[in-house]
Amino acid sequence: MSEPETIEKRRFVWPAEYYSGPSPVAVLPRGVTFGCGAASIAALLLVFAGGAFMASGGMTQLMDLTLGMSMGDVRGMYTKEVTAAQKKELEDAIEQMRAGLRDGKVSVAQLQPVLETMRKGISDRKLTPPEVQALSAAARKTRSGK
Repeated sequence: MSEPETIEKRRFVWPAEYYSGPSPVAVLPRGVTFGCGAASIAALLLVFAGGAFMASGGMTQLMDLTLGMSMGDVRGMYTKEVTAAQKKELEDAIEQMRAGLRDGKVSVAQLQPVLETMRKGISDRKLTPPEVQALSAAARKTRSGK
């Protein structure tokens, strides 16, 4: 038999042909691959450090900070109908709840009703007297643990 004059081009390359051939030309400079590796190691270290922080009480500190910042926003959302006594009652209830959170008497899981009530109340960017009372009641209930 005679060999054909032209070898037909295959759609694939056999592994032996790929590995026995010359190395392909690098697309990226060599330093870029080291930079990507270093960035991935830094990201992993950041994730592990964040997990360790959260496991050692960082979640409590984060929720305390979040509640403090949220109350700063809430102060600007009161409607005219909210009395000074209602504002003070809400401030006191939230502050006592935050103190319980810092002391370990209130767990982060117990904050869910307060956060839901706050979300519902401030969704329209204003707090009415019934919403202030509901938020105060949720904070007192969370603080008492009932």
